[in-house]
Amino acid sequence: MVGEEIGIAWWMHACIELIYEGSHLFIDPHDGGSIGVGVPKPPKRADYVLITHEHYDHNAAETVARDGARIVRERTGSFRLGPYHVTGLRVPHDEFNGSMRGWVTAYLIEAGGLRLLHLGDIGGWPSEDVLEAMRGVDVVFVPAGDVYTLPVRKAVRLVEEIGARIVVPIHYWLPGIHLPLEPLDKFISEARRMKRVRLETNEFTVSRENLPETQTLVIPSPPRAEHG
Repeated sequence: MVGEEIGIAWWMHACIELIYEGSHLFIDPHDGGSIGVGVPKPPKRADYVLITHEHYDHNAAETVARDGARIVRERTGSFRLGPYHVTGLRVPHDEFNGSMRGWVTAYLIEAGGLRLLHLGDIGGWPSEDVLEAMRGVDVVFVPAGDVYTLPVRKAVRLVEEIGARIVVPIHYWLPGIHLPLEPLDKFISEARRMKRVRLETNEFTVSRENLPETQTLVIPSPPRAEHG
């Protein structure tokens, strides 16, 4: 529908918040302190929570869930969460078909005429049927830390194959984070064919009308320690 917008907020690491029609959907929340020093907790205002896999830095649903929130963990197939249509896609957490770290659930979310894809901790190339479902998304949230997930060269190749117009890097090292991840520089270097936009905040909005014409790397700033 013309004029519909989705709000997007990055709460560090892999935690993404979507806001549409007044409903707040969180994906892979953490609890702040367990992943680093001075890392703020994401806000406790989720109506819906999606968990891609049960690792502590991705599954702190109680941190963001308000009373009565619906929490969905590692669910594949199609289902609805309020105004969001969600499809869970099974992808490997490693390059050995899940034999080392198992599997995670990437989530394809449709709302406001847009298709958004959170890849979770994808660590291996998706199967052809899953890749086909991913193609043509408008926004992709891709792990960019080169450890526990796809090597950055393959991660960039994947988002280019998918064809997302907006690429948002997640799951990488920042000062204070004590997880053994790489900083974003390596991913940026590999993604040199993409236009690059650095934001001054951790939040932005997207609609069909403001999608970029060419694939664009959108890099939100970390959130401030205090938030609503």
